[in-house]
Amino acid sequence: MPKPRIAVTLGDPAGISYEIVCKAVDSLKVQRVCSPVIFGDKQIFNCLLKKYCRNKKNFEFTATSNLGNVKCSIPTKKSGLIAVSAIKEAVKYCLNNKIKALVTAPVSKESLKFAGITYPGHTELLANLTNSKKIAMLMACNNILGVTVTRHIPISYVSKNLKTKNIVQTILLSIDFIKKNKRNIKIALCGLNPHAGDNSILGNEEKKIIIPAYKKLVQLGVDITPPIPADSAWLKAKQGQFDLICTMYHDQLMIPLKCIDASKIVNITAGLPFIRTSPGHGTAFDIAGKNVANPSAMIESMIYAAKYLFK
Repeated sequence: MPKPRIAVTLGDPAGISYEIVCKAVDSLKVQRVCSPVIFGDKQIFNCLLKKYCRNKKNFEFTATSNLGNVKCSIPTKKSGLIAVSAIKEAVKYCLNNKIKALVTAPVSKESLKFAGITYPGHTELLANLTNSKKIAMLMACNNILGVTVTRHIPISYVSKNLKTKNIVQTILLSIDFIKKNKRNIKIALCGLNPHAGDNSILGNEEKKIIIPAYKKLVQLGVDITPPIPADSAWLKAKQGQFDLICTMYHDQLMIPLKCIDASKIVNITAGLPFIRTSPGHGTAFDIAGKNVANPSAMIESMIYAAKYLFK
């Protein structure tokens, strides 16, 4: 069976993205399961290729810009433009069915903002580029799969942005993604507040927003818990009692996963017309250019996308 071609965007050149992509395509684990097609800036990639990549035969390269000369560790308009050009071209390839999956290296939200991109992250930008109205941000780490209802917003905005319909939509999108590989899906539903509100003593979002979503999902035949304290939900998820844990906000999802194994987190976007994954970390400006970046999450992201296509 031929290996699937997978689009890989090089992300922000001022961070570690180019480094981890070069190291990932050199990995035998990646070479065994897919044929990467890399999208990025020609000048920068040719320069870094000599530093980080041993074999040019392990991938195809598509130049999406030719700007070069980006200073490490500093978010700029130029680095944002380079990152966005790669994303847009790779998305075109996927939408035209030239490639079946997209793996994106980390971008800087500051660089994107300087470049005129107002979306808070990759997920929202990809939704716009593909005209996808309903999306969900999932995270996989070892055998744990989680999803968050609200994404890249300040913690002070979470409560007012938490809606019953969004919880229902997030879980249904996640189920649709998971059911390709599994039918009997058990889901843990986290509360927002400590002790899941403790009968509204510690907050009423559970009663007003989350429990109505739970009831609606049960009516739809979903195997899901009532809202339970997030700490208990995570313990049970780690023990393998659930196929999916649904959290209410970004850090409720990411902090436990990073404590479990930060090097293996894969970000997945459900709801796009193609499979999309990325490493569950950022640009790491503090170590950019030092040749010390760990490519493990990038490798996991490419393997995850390839295996999902074959299942």
